[in-house]
Amino acid sequence: MIELKEYLEEMIRIPGVSGFEDDIRNYIRGKIEDKGLKAVEDNLGNLMVELGDAGPLVIFVAHMDELGLIVTKLESDGSLRIRKVGGIDDRTLVGRVVEIKTQKGIVSGVIGIKPPHLMTDMEEAKKVVRWQDLRVDIGTRSRKHTERLGVRVLDPMVIKKDITYITKDLICARGIDDRGGCAILLDALEQLKDKRLPIRVTLVWSVQEEIGLRGARAVAFNLRPEYVFAVDTMTTTDAPMTEEVYEKVMVGGGPALRMFDSEAIASPKLRKLVEQVARAAKLPLQYGTGGGATDGAAMQDTGCLMMPLGIVMRYTHSPTEVASILDMENMVKLIVKIADRLAKDHKRG
Repeated sequence: MIELKEYLEEMIRIPGVSGFEDDIRNYIRGKIEDKGLKAVEDNLGNLMVELGDAGPLVIFVAHMDELGLIVTKLESDGSLRIRKVGGIDDRTLVGRVVEIKTQKGIVSGVIGIKPPHLMTDMEEAKKVVRWQDLRVDIGTRSRKHTERLGVRVLDPMVIKKDITYITKDLICARGIDDRGGCAILLDALEQLKDKRLPIRVTLVWSVQEEIGLRGARAVAFNLRPEYVFAVDTMTTTDAPMTEEVYEKVMVGGGPALRMFDSEAIASPKLRKLVEQVARAAKLPLQYGTGGGATDGAAMQDTGCLMMPLGIVMRYTHSPTEVASILDMENMVKLIVKIADRLAKDHKRG
């Protein structure tokens, strides 16, 4: 599945802060059209591909937005004040290089911190600097200079991304959440597009997941699916410094059924179905609980059967998220097999 890895690496590098998903949406639309299919965009910016025209509606959804920052004020010294978009830990912001998307192109900056050499109270070094107190330095010395670079209030920015393979299989980068899911859906689409399934299968790349599952909620209320599978990352419990509160969920151990989180309880009927599918296909399967939420929680409000399919990942919402390419490949296989099974069940009546 060389394409999956290429999709993932390319999409990680494309910015798409919640509410500013244009670039990543255009990339995904292009890949869909390359397959000879039509992508449908709704008013919120969700992107969808519809396969089949009869039978129960099955949705596989992954969110294309990512965590980031926006410019909230241009200071007189040229620096920028910021606001977080999504659940970013303040500890991960200090000392980072950022890229700001402006009307004139990308502007680079740094989120600096007062060095200990200038601290008069060394207790200051022990404190986490709040996002409200941070500034982005883009190398200018006046507001006018900053404005000439094209920077404006509300411009989005992301922490500059690097992709590292810490093993042949384990990718480390910012934004695997949920560009991993987006890549999986593109790869699954290639295998599903020529199947004659007696059900309707819709693949959704959603917006604004990181700020409240907003895109998925709109899709669910408009389409009223019967089955929903949310393909998203799931925080692993196998990383160093992880407390022994939860059962181990291992990177490289296969897709995980995210049975319980902060917003939803997965459907027991779908647990049974996915277990049968994985067993028949000899695919590894794990189970997990934890915090956070997926697009599946918002869609479940319409009364559908819902199951989050987790890409097991270490260091969630940090610049060094770590996940397994093999897990993602097995997730593609699982999705295709689930679609086959639902089609078979429907045909059987």
